[in-house]
Amino acid sequence: MRFQTFGSKNNKAVLLIHTLFTSADFFAPVTQLLAKDHFVIVPTLSGHYENSTFVSTADEIRQIKEFLSENNIGFLYAVAGFSLGGNIAYEFFCNNAAMIENAVIDSAPLFNFSKFVKNHFLKNYTKCLKRIKSGKYDAAQELNKHFNGMGEYQKDIAPIVSQESLNSLVESCYNTRVYKLSKAELKKVTFIYGSKDIAKLCNMRLKKYHIRKMKGCGHCGFYRQNPIEWMKQFIL
Repeated sequence: MRFQTFGSKNNKAVLLIHTLFTSADFFAPVTQLLAKDHFVIVPTLSGHYENSTFVSTADEIRQIKEFLSENNIGFLYAVAGFSLGGNIAYEFFCNNAAMIENAVIDSAPLFNFSKFVKNHFLKNYTKCLKRIKSGKYDAAQELNKHFNGMGEYQKDIAPIVSQESLNSLVESCYNTRVYKLSKAELKKVTFIYGSKDIAKLCNMRLKKYHIRKMKGCGHCGFYRQNPIEWMKQFIL
């Protein structure tokens, strides 16, 4: 995991976690705005840059906690994650709620699928990456077939991802638990799902949580359409 930071350490800290097949650059439209009044921490997940391998959600959280400890950061004003990053942000929050004031989880596929279903996704994603790496296909178009309009954001990172990382990424995307939180902890969490996002199907697992439903939006759609407004509504 690689970390970028923006703003002064004297300000409230905000942690942002990107989607599958993107990088810290996913947040480029908003980091400077946030950095005016916050210390912004933006990792690029393992497996999403050269010579790195994604192992598990737990391993990514371990690295986040090590970074916070090394930088003497004992409290986060907010953690926000999108899609895969939302799964990681959710897991991180649920096990460290006392040190986090707010959690915003956008388009997270909080499913717990059978091995058969996970293998189905793995097979499709493997085929997608092979086509992209061959150089014979338009990367954004191939990714859009699987990721609901995310292709333009993913096309530069997807070719970097190894098969070993992909195996673990599918497990992290589609093998998640929903935690039983206290009422005080539940109040800290906001889930966001677009009405056109297939990930919204996991809402049935989140009955006690506050869910913002974004009409007409696809996967991470509200952020993609208007990242500044997203930040104003959910972080600032």
